[in-house]
Amino acid sequence: MTWRSRTFSLIVSGLLGISGLFIAAGGLGLAVSVALMGALGLAAIAGPVWRTLKTIPPALAVALLTLGWVCVSLSWSGYDRADQAIKLTTLTPLFILAACLSVRLTDYEAHRQARILSALVLAAGAYFLFEAMSGGFVGGWIELDIEGSTSVEEAFRNAKVTLSRGATAYLMVAGPMAGWLWRRNTPRSRGGALTVMISAFAAAAGFDVEANLIALFAALAAACATWLAPRATLQGILTAAAFTIMGAPLLMSVAINLLPAGMADVLPLSWAWRLEIWRAVIEQIQAAPLFGHGLDCMRAMSDEVQLRGIVINPLASHAHNAGLQIWIETGLVGAVLSSGTLLLLARAAAPALNGLNRDQFAGLGFVATTWLVNVTIGYGLWQEWHHAALALGGFAALLNRSGASPNPPPVAGAITPNASARTVLS
Repeated sequence: MTWRSRTFSLIVSGLLGISGLFIAAGGLGLAVSVALMGALGLAAIAGPVWRTLKTIPPALAVALLTLGWVCVSLSWSGYDRADQAIKLTTLTPLFILAACLSVRLTDYEAHRQARILSALVLAAGAYFLFEAMSGGFVGGWIELDIEGSTSVEEAFRNAKVTLSRGATAYLMVAGPMAGWLWRRNTPRSRGGALTVMISAFAAAAGFDVEANLIALFAALAAACATWLAPRATLQGILTAAAFTIMGAPLLMSVAINLLPAGMADVLPLSWAWRLEIWRAVIEQIQAAPLFGHGLDCMRAMSDEVQLRGIVINPLASHAHNAGLQIWIETGLVGAVLSSGTLLLLARAAAPALNGLNRDQFAGLGFVATTWLVNVTIGYGLWQEWHHAALALGGFAALLNRSGASPNPPPVAGAITPNASARTVLS
């Protein structure tokens, strides 16, 4: 027995003896002695834990720090509900695993799941196409007769909000599946691919949310660029996102100040509203630039202003810009961690994605761009429904592999037709 193990044994024995005395004393002080035993256990596993931690990829380590900082920021937020932090810590790892599940499928199973998903995408596309052409007929009926909307106008307005969110999720899956269908290289499958894209355009343009249409055009451009230069483009997308987050307050301030006089008066109401939100958020960032105001802080803020004859609260809910939301909630620290995560992901993209084909890269570029555009000018950053859509889009993009086969793998011991023919000929 070495002196270290002998010393360790003596300390444990001493703490056990003290614990016995504490038990006899009614448990007073027992928490301290057992906690000290736990500290010894921590010291014993410190070496193996450190060796394990050193093997964690830097991008993952910084991503975990970022997630932890975002959740910890709830402690100084004016909003006291912890549901957002709980959803971020529990659902985010599951979404990542869901996207990566595609990699674990066999070629036959990948082809099978892609066929199922393409059929679902075609069916969903038909629904969105009908709703876009009818002005939200089914959604409006649901809102009026089931959800209890008080008027037809309110019902169709609420229906379009729901449909526009569904359209965002649809775009993130439709792009990769259109690529999969096109790659089958048959008239039927290519007709399906064109049908999916027509439905995607209808869904993006049909429900009064310009962000979806902008996202679709940007995603198509990104998919083309990623197909031509896979790793460079994907790294460029991640790097651009990192610098956009880091410089969000400055970039948005400059962009707003460069708008011509009177431009806000001719913009659609939703975009004029966004300008008011961004101005108010930038002011709040200046008040707490280092640590921010905490997770979901805007839900507890109020700053009423007049906009075209109506009173609005520009600080309600979220910032409608991912970079500004990170800054107002988690400050400079959160912005540095978020940007660092993206830069490390960009650096790791080439070796980590080695083996993917151009179509898979194009699908990933399409999905990432659709999501980034929508969280930059549309939705709140932490909403779990579009996180799930991002994961499903990644899953769909990775299904488009080169070796996927419609034929099941041969059963062990079975004679294949070719082998049988060779047997007869010999």
